[in-house]
Amino acid sequence: MYAPLQILSAYSLLKNPNTIEQIIQVAKERHYEAVALTDINVMYGAVDFYQTARKYGIKPLFGLTLLINGLVNTATTFPVLLIAENQAGYQNLMWISSAKMTSKSSDMTLTIIADHLDGINVILSQDSELAQFIAAEYDDATDYWQDLTTKIKPENVYLGINPSLAPQIQSRLVNFSLANQARLIALDDIDYLNPDDAFTTQVLKAIDANAQLDGVKVLSQQLGTHTLEDLNQVKAAYLTTDALKMAYQHNEQLVSKSHVDIMFKQTASLPSFELPNSEQTSGEYLQFISEKGLSNRLKGRKLPEDHYSKRLKHELQVINHLGFNDYFLIVWDIVNFAHQKNIQMGAGRGSAAGSLVAYALGITDVDPLQFGLLFERFLNPDRVQMPDIDIDWPDNKREAILTYLHDKYGQRNFAQIITFGTLAAKQALRDTARVFGVSQAMMSRISRAIPQPKQGRKVSIQDALESSDNLKNTLSTIENGDLLLKVAQQIEGLPRNYSTHAAGVVLSADVLVKTLPVQSGTDDRLLTQFEKNPVEALGLLKIDVLGLSNLSILAQTLYVAKANLPEYFNISDVPLDDEKTLDLYAAGDTDGIFQFESPGIKNVLRQLKPATFEHIVAVNALYRPGPSRNIETFIKRRHGLENVTMLDASLKTILAPTFGIIVYQEQVMLVAEAYAGFTLGEADILRSAMSKKKLEKMTAMHKQFVTGAVSLGHDAKQAEQIFAYIDEFANYGFNRSHAVAYSKLSFELAYMKAHYPVAFFTAVLNANLGSPDKVRRYVTAAKSRGITVKPPSINRSQRFWTSDNQTLQMGLNNIRGVRTDFVTTLLEERQNNGEFQSFQSFVRRLPDKFRKHDILIQLVYAGALDAFGYNRAELISALDDLIEAASFGDLILNETKIKKVAEFSSTEKLAHEKDVIGVNLSGHPLDSYLEMITTQHFQQIVDFTQKNQMITVIALVDNIRKTRTKKGEEMAFITVSDMTGSISVTIFSHLLVKVSDLLKVGSVVQIAGKVDRYNDKLSVIANQISLAPNVQSLMKGTWFLRFDDTHDTVENRQDVIAVLKKYHGHNPVVIHWQKNDRNQNLDAKFWMSDETAVIIELAPLLGNDNIVFRRSR
Repeated sequence: MYAPLQILSAYSLLKNPNTIEQIIQVAKERHYEAVALTDINVMYGAVDFYQTARKYGIKPLFGLTLLINGLVNTATTFPVLLIAENQAGYQNLMWISSAKMTSKSSDMTLTIIADHLDGINVILSQDSELAQFIAAEYDDATDYWQDLTTKIKPENVYLGINPSLAPQIQSRLVNFSLANQARLIALDDIDYLNPDDAFTTQVLKAIDANAQLDGVKVLSQQLGTHTLEDLNQVKAAYLTTDALKMAYQHNEQLVSKSHVDIMFKQTASLPSFELPNSEQTSGEYLQFISEKGLSNRLKGRKLPEDHYSKRLKHELQVINHLGFNDYFLIVWDIVNFAHQKNIQMGAGRGSAAGSLVAYALGITDVDPLQFGLLFERFLNPDRVQMPDIDIDWPDNKREAILTYLHDKYGQRNFAQIITFGTLAAKQALRDTARVFGVSQAMMSRISRAIPQPKQGRKVSIQDALESSDNLKNTLSTIENGDLLLKVAQQIEGLPRNYSTHAAGVVLSADVLVKTLPVQSGTDDRLLTQFEKNPVEALGLLKIDVLGLSNLSILAQTLYVAKANLPEYFNISDVPLDDEKTLDLYAAGDTDGIFQFESPGIKNVLRQLKPATFEHIVAVNALYRPGPSRNIETFIKRRHGLENVTMLDASLKTILAPTFGIIVYQEQVMLVAEAYAGFTLGEADILRSAMSKKKLEKMTAMHKQFVTGAVSLGHDAKQAEQIFAYIDEFANYGFNRSHAVAYSKLSFELAYMKAHYPVAFFTAVLNANLGSPDKVRRYVTAAKSRGITVKPPSINRSQRFWTSDNQTLQMGLNNIRGVRTDFVTTLLEERQNNGEFQSFQSFVRRLPDKFRKHDILIQLVYAGALDAFGYNRAELISALDDLIEAASFGDLILNETKIKKVAEFSSTEKLAHEKDVIGVNLSGHPLDSYLEMITTQHFQQIVDFTQKNQMITVIALVDNIRKTRTKKGEEMAFITVSDMTGSISVTIFSHLLVKVSDLLKVGSVVQIAGKVDRYNDKLSVIANQISLAPNVQSLMKGTWFLRFDDTHDTVENRQDVIAVLKKYHGHNPVVIHWQKNDRNQNLDAKFWMSDETAVIIELAPLLGNDNIVFRRSR
């Protein structure tokens, strides 16, 4: 069995275009039964290589192309090929790769690795230092060999040779081999798989070097020769001389004796938790702290404690049986550290929220019995699998958690997990274009021709070509555009660089390098060379340490609101039926609220009008691709506009809370348990099989389901229907444990927003300093609540946003172009010597290095110097004189007068302000429309996100450009803005004729239309335009409709809806439900005109006394 012994993959980053799958496939096609993978210095692809080779029936050989310092030319590195012969060799290979990739210097010598070469065969290729000496016929080549073989066993060292070498080089290698008893081995010179990969390889190397290639057309036509040839051709070439034939045999012998298996484990090898009492087992200690924690949780709550005790005992038994006691203790220890450091934690994440043990230990903050959450969805005794407890941390405290883990488990037993950035469509095209010498402007055009990802799905180059002609047309204008496209598609998807996984860390009972290779990460921490899936497959404990900005926002909100909070206030104990918070959700007033911020979900909330926490959980689960198709039905049934039917009475308690719709995965499990007699463990296996469409498993469980249902007295035909029903929904069902936990965090934020809005907006604005769009959105939302928002002030502002009573004060760090060290200096000066009394005093007290026009003009534009009593134009006109005068001393400065100058126009002032602080705080033309925008649920420009999205917006006209179509008809492009952003609006001729007179720069208009996207830029195509004041004046009053017990029927509700739609207008409608004594404000789409006909049509449905139109004053 012969193998190519030196093959690089794409994991030798930007050195090779071939994926591991391609390498193995081509090797199979070309009759190889064994292949070696020898990437440069790293083993990134080892697990993928092993699994793929085994899948194709190829024997995998693990190797490394190690760049090592020469024995003679010690300042230069040369490649040495290392091939693992056995498990010990594989272990040493990992050690050597780790040593190379963690070395603080670039030096790697034979002396360093000499003690780690057991089980490794060393091959010196033609690029090695010795081979170069032999080729040059240096006299000291023999001395070199002798020195080398004192460090490495001679029987483990080979000299590479192949038939493509020049005859004289072959001759010199053979002579040296005979003279020094150095064994030759067949080592094919392979740089890529196929001849046309040569140019692609050149492009990758140029990307790596940030270089351009000249004459790309000619280069692309030069076919490479360093390819993986068919084995029969290779063998024939090696049979031409005795020396080559012997080298071929040595290759076969090395392949034959080399055998390495990677050991995969179903569950992790856990570090043993250090117990406080050595006489206790981990199971006993877990039981002790769980029982103690549960007792504390239940204190003061009137609950059936026996139910909790029974559930806890069951969970502990399962955890102990599966051997996960240490895992729970390790996670508890991390959480306990966080509690001790007062680090804000969330309610939980994922299926772990279904565990009472996790709740008792403080890992989660959701009572699984209260919310009907299932332990088996998290840890199934019938499906042995490592539990996965993911924990969210405030993003500004994540580093503290990582430091704790690193310090506790040690440098060699803790690592973060690597991830690879790949050449996605835009990157592949841009990188290739840069190598081809394409201009920056054209590269930007190419990038814009790639559509935006939809629902998180990456867009490939092929997708872009199929979706429109934009990319093809753009490339057709470029020299060698077809070649550029071809190469970009060849490199698309290849790894470009490595980085640190956003969450994953790994803990090991033993030093990590015994299980996987590592390299240096950040902050003196290790980074695994394997990605997260191989890490878990090898049986290492992976924990996700996830940074969540919403937890940081919650923590700061609580801090800012501390003085106003009740004594002993605990955010996790806020009542989940708090009416003020539920009203906030019902109004869609969820800007800044975790999971509920998008325009789409806000619209769902307004339609649904959640009245309970369960409604909020359901929206969270439903508003996702797939299950979102059930939202309309859910809303209708919630309002009694559609009947709820159950296929069987046994399903009522399970499906009634979600109006007969399967929303959660746990409902699938409960249906299988209640209707077909499954255990919850079996039901979880059914759920998993359905969601992953495991047909073989589903067939067996389908039979079990029907048989079980019949044995419980159900009809077989009905059982078939119910199985089909749950199968249909199982694919879309959401994890209820996760939905409840995340909805609880959302509710906690919403509670703080509803009751302590100033503290909430302080926190949310500070969390979004780098996002002007979001700052504008939140400032608008704050102002709509009557909160005063002030611009920066050199005498009032701190570094970040602060608040006082009903006022938000923007921080100095928000001012664009103002350096952090300037802010630090200014705050220290103010702290030490008091407030700045005048503009002259301010300039005088600044250090010389900050007394600069470019810095101070930004403060003026931001409004930070308004308190000195001059308008902004006056401050700017005096700026340079004051700076110059300050250099001559106080006398000249104090005598420098500030002349009166006309203030900037309102438009100029607002434009400057928006440019430097991202938002207008000294006034905006839309301020008087703010209440109308909020109450009538007009969209804001920042919410325009998708093509074909229908919008209605109140906006300011900033610019008008008229042009003519090819038919000679006049059309217009206008730029409009609101307090959250600006956008271009296209007005076609048929509409422009009607609205041309009212379009003036500075006018406020209402625009209805749809969003368009071209070249990755959003715009609006207008359908209707009117002056906003006209819209406002149409609102004459409010309709109040009461549904009493007599008239509250499904049929009447549907008929009333029909009337609302028939008489659609501009007057709000409020419905009073007598049965629960609640008012419901309807969305603007259900508002009505003030026609008398409305009363005539509604009277038979509601009764005359239940209809009132209250006119506005």
